[in-house]
Amino acid sequence: MRKVVVALLSAIVVGLMLAMPVSAGKSNVTTVPDRIGDLGKYNLVLIVGPTDAPKVPDPTWGDNAPVMKATYVDMVSLSIAMVHGKYVFSMELASDVPQAGDSLPSGSRYVGWQWWIEDGPWDPMSPTIPKTYYQVCLELDESGYSAGIYDVRNAWAYTPVPFTIDGATFQIVVPEKLLGGLESFWWSAGTYLAKQNIWAWPWFTDLIDPGTDHGQIGTDFPWPPV
Repeated sequence: MRKVVVALLSAIVVGLMLAMPVSAGKSNVTTVPDRIGDLGKYNLVLIVGPTDAPKVPDPTWGDNAPVMKATYVDMVSLSIAMVHGKYVFSMELASDVPQAGDSLPSGSRYVGWQWWIEDGPWDPMSPTIPKTYYQVCLELDESGYSAGIYDVRNAWAYTPVPFTIDGATFQIVVPEKLLGGLESFWWSAGTYLAKQNIWAWPWFTDLIDPGTDHGQIGTDFPWPPV
């Protein structure tokens, strides 16, 4: 029954996206591919500045580490769409997401798939860090799956939002008003594992590849799409 509901909701969202108007050559959706097989290759969360950060590995993770088999945190593609006053955040992964209660690698207790909504692009080679407005997350812990938006500017206030999961893909639906009426912003995305929670030094297992197009600067893309 759950699979039927998920498939139905996904079909509704896809139908809405197909019906979206496109004007002046501008699209209401941005879809970005991501390289497969690059888990644990970045340490961008801890290294900021003029450093060749994408080639700095976490010394605790080797090619045979258990986390390298957790391909449900390896992004394949991701997108943001505007559908009738709602943002639809979608992500495809290299394998099906785990079931609630499944054991997680390397002693982790939390898994997250998230988007950052920011006031400017983040370039790991620059000492300048943009302000984060919101974080849109799908999260898994001992209690199961949840999705929501963190209002970073408002003491990290959390609002749950609807989501659907279908194997290796998922969608999160966020009403436009929950992004504070922003007319434009920059966004990026990534996945993480954590032994405690998102606040306790999570390891970002995958981040968007640089230089993928769509007006990308550093790891970020502009919205509306260019």
